[in-house]
Amino acid sequence: MEAQMQKDLRNLARECTKAGKHTEAFFHLTHALNADPDNLELLQMRAKALIQCEQYNLALMDADKVMSLAPNSGMGHTIRADIYFTTFNYDKAIENYKKGFQCKDGNKEYCMEGINKCKKEIVKDKELDRQYPYIGCALGIFISSVILVLDYLSFGKESYVAHPLLKVASTGLAAGICYSIGLLYRRSVKHLRRALLEPPPDLFNLNDKEDDVHPHED
Repeated sequence: MEAQMQKDLRNLARECTKAGKHTEAFFHLTHALNADPDNLELLQMRAKALIQCEQYNLALMDADKVMSLAPNSGMGHTIRADIYFTTFNYDKAIENYKKGFQCKDGNKEYCMEGINKCKKEIVKDKELDRQYPYIGCALGIFISSVILVLDYLSFGKESYVAHPLLKVASTGLAAGICYSIGLLYRRSVKHLRRALLEPPPDLFNLNDKEDDVHPHED
């Protein structure tokens, strides 16, 4: 009876996935996993559903469980790689695709395709890391130049920055500030990518309450 119910729930989850109803698929798979929590296929399907629902931390938990249940299988590594790739963490993604490729049961073609995609994205990322500060620098020079021209047209020699050295200094300062902004922007982008994998904040201190009810034993 339970086996039939599990099969029905798996089929319902597949239908929901095809229809783009990933949240419903997640609930069906969770129901099925309640009866068989160590089912690798169900864990894999639920992880994929969670990726589509943008619940990356929960998807990683399912991937970790797959790896603990089947440490020699490429399934867990491939799931982790897909999660990292979706969240733009390409360095970790390519690492896991390589591990999945090395496993005997790994999907070699799929992993190699993922590795190639990651390499392309890493090259693009490095190029953006190099370009953005200089784009910021150029933007700073342009903006400061426009401001200096407007200042000269408005105040002429009475301007506070009428001296050529002050003009050069203000332009250099604007270029340096915008260069730093470009660097900070790229760093913030990478920080946000890592933050996608973190659990949501515990606004109601539920974890602390659970610890009070069920204290850890040393």
